Amino acid sequence: MNKLMHKLLMYYEVHRLKREGLKPSQIGRYLVMDYRTVKKYLAMTEQEYQDFIESQSIRNKILAPYEEFVKARLEACEDASAAQVHDWLKENHEDLIDVDAKTVFNFVLHVRTKYGIPKPFNQRDYVKVQELPYGKQTQVDFGEYNMTTEEGKRKKVYFISFVLSRSRQKISYYSERPFTTISAIDAHEQAINFFEGITEEFVYDQDTLFLVDENKGDLIMTEAFRKYAEHRGFKLHFCRKSDPQSKGKVENVIKYSKYNFLRGRNFVNIDILNEQNIAWHERTANAKVHSTTKKIPYQEWLIEKSYLRPVMGFFKPESALDEYDVRKDNTISYKGNFYRVPLGTYKPPKTTVRTEITDDNRLFIYNAENKKIATHAIYPGKGKTIGGSNYMRDLTSGIDQLIEQLSGQFNNPERAKEYFLQIRKDKPRYIRDQLQHIKKLIGVMDIDIIDQAMTFCIDNKIYRATDLESVAKKILSQKSQETTVSQPIVIKTINQTAHKIIPNKSDISDYQSLMN
Repeated sequence: MNKLMHKLLMYYEVHRLKREGLKPSQIGRYLVMDYRTVKKYLAMTEQEYQDFIESQSIRNKILAPYEEFVKARLEACEDASAAQVHDWLKENHEDLIDVDAKTVFNFVLHVRTKYGIPKPFNQRDYVKVQELPYGKQTQVDFGEYNMTTEEGKRKKVYFISFVLSRSRQKISYYSERPFTTISAIDAHEQAINFFEGITEEFVYDQDTLFLVDENKGDLIMTEAFRKYAEHRGFKLHFCRKSDPQSKGKVENVIKYSKYNFLRGRNFVNIDILNEQNIAWHERTANAKVHSTTKKIPYQEWLIEKSYLRPVMGFFKPESALDEYDVRKDNTISYKGNFYRVPLGTYKPPKTTVRTEITDDNRLFIYNAENKKIATHAIYPGKGKTIGGSNYMRDLTSGIDQLIEQLSGQFNNPERAKEYFLQIRKDKPRYIRDQLQHIKKLIGVMDIDIIDQAMTFCIDNKIYRATDLESVAKKILSQKSQETTVSQPIVIKTINQTAHKIIPNKSDISDYQSLMN
């Protein structure tokens, strides 16, 4: 009886608010109801409504077994849409029966009403964009989102999304760090292989990853991205940021990814997130009927891919990096400023480095072997030299001398040198600290012990100074035990009977724990 009275009161409240001049959408937000349900109530007489709720009371809700799951997810993420709840059900319940979106929507609304879980309301106006021919256009945009880790901490993730304008087939790629020009080009390569072809045109924001500057209305493209677009042979169109007239389709994809896939999902690691992302695209993003086209993107893509230009060959993203000559004072000139590289980088008669720009406005500089040798925040003015005193030291020559010096103290200098060079390869930024640690170790420990430890580390591919020290201490400890064992321990007891006690010996397998 109480439930029936509640429904009747809701009916009367809808009509009361209508008499006060509220629109159906406003009534829906106020009462946590869909505006279409409000319209239906307004069209009913009191008797028709009573008949309606009586018919509803005898219907069994086929999603009732999942009520606690839906309630828990809505409490954890009040913003969740019915479409997102539908995806969660499919993801977490393999036994879920095939139900349509309207059934899920009604059930979610039922759970919200029953447990008082209103949905916050946000509105944005969109302009419908004219449908383009198959194979004509791909839209691209970047997004970022603050996720929550399993420990309850915040974790920002970055992603880039691609959508074929006609079929609405879409894909995204996630990263823990802001995208650079190279990582964005790599994502393009993955996307065109996923789509199995290239459209005639790609549409972007006026993004710093792809544009250097704007000169009296002319957009100046970065050399790296110009090389890539020229290699793949697609046209480029740059529009204003958040421009639904030009790239509303991909903006909807960004929003869809945030509020259907990411919202309410915990971050474990970036590989798992990308795996979950691919699975979500397969079962939901490209598998559900699109709200505008009323067609399934995957099925439309099966038609569109025959209109795409085939992907020929493989493009190495590093080959698109912008090249700059190193000046004799070990700086490069970039956009009116001078950025330092380590002293000794310049080698006559000419030294060339490559540069990369990140979307948080930082400049990465790589040498001929594609090793990062400098990182700078890009200075907005002109005429300034950027880079601290650490770039004014000849780190390379000093390290080379230190490697030669340390290697000469070992029984097999060539093998020791190879070991140090491998540490340098694995940890180029910390090689000086690694070598200094080993130099200190040589000063306090017998070189034969360290040499044995190095043999063990090489055999087990352990290339870290602290681990080398731990192995050396283990070997020294075992040798001390062996020396003690050679003289049995004699204990005088009350009855003057002597008992020989032999200590346990450490096994070489103990060292394996160092690798964990």
